[in-house]
Amino acid sequence: MARCCASLLLSIFIGLMACAAPPSNQPSATPTSVVVSLPLAFGPELTATATPAVVSLPLVGAAESALAQTPPLLPYRVVASYPHDPNAWTQGLIVAGSGRLYEGTGDYANSSLREVDLVTGQVLRSVDLGNPTLYGEGIAQIGDRIFQLTWQNGQGFVYDAQSFTRIGTFSYPTPPATMPREGWGLTYDGVHLIMSDGTATLYFIDPEATVASGQLTVVRSVTVRNGNQPLHRLNELEYINGVIFANVWYSDLIVLVDPEQGQVIGALDMSDLLTPQERATADVLNGIAYDPASDLIFVTGKYWPRLFAIALEQKLYLPLIAGPAGQ
Repeated sequence: MARCCASLLLSIFIGLMACAAPPSNQPSATPTSVVVSLPLAFGPELTATATPAVVSLPLVGAAESALAQTPPLLPYRVVASYPHDPNAWTQGLIVAGSGRLYEGTGDYANSSLREVDLVTGQVLRSVDLGNPTLYGEGIAQIGDRIFQLTWQNGQGFVYDAQSFTRIGTFSYPTPPATMPREGWGLTYDGVHLIMSDGTATLYFIDPEATVASGQLTVVRSVTVRNGNQPLHRLNELEYINGVIFANVWYSDLIVLVDPEQGQVIGALDMSDLLTPQERATADVLNGIAYDPASDLIFVTGKYWPRLFAIALEQKLYLPLIAGPAGQ
């Protein structure tokens, strides 16, 4: 699939409606493509392990173009790749500091919160959820606390970031309540936690009221739309410079969402990151973490053997940013 340069923005059509069948994770067997070489532009500590981003851009045909309206594919560079635990069912990712990540994993009996060494992929410490019936989902950090969701358990946890000691819990109801139906992705915009539940809805949550009451406190919600169509299967989230980045489950896309209006304003295509051999044992793309110090985004997936550092062409999306949600 695709990445594009600043002078060659290529439109794609997502077509991930509520009733749509999950799209294939594999590229077309006979794509029409052009090849673009994108130079690296970052420091020696990263370029030592980086590979130049030579990417193939399949040209979308008429059949695909009928699926939905067009978000532009935004250009990015692969700056570096690092080892990643191929047994990690990645659900959430956070930059924890220089050379470290926090990672939330799922899968019954294997759900955890862990700290990971970026360069080696080694798990430095880990705590499980304490019950094999709990299925871990997205994570977000606020100061010295880490929040973690569960999938269908209607329960969330709060940890001390330094010790990984569980210091709080909160619950959220099941349908038909006008609340998240499940726990999927989680991020923090500096004011609110933002939560996805596998639908086209994103929920903005008051973290302090949630901790104080032990009940998820939803302030507002927004429906994410690609053009005029709701975009479902929103998964792992990351808030970056005023925009919500969201994995779309069962696709190789990360969409950029305006947090105020819910409109998809762009997309990143990650389909060329893994080799065909790596794809054979990996599952879907999931996991986005932003490091403001380096202005890099780290992405990986469920059972992926590698984690990638990418750099965006800032000039393409900064004019779209209106500031943090809720401010």
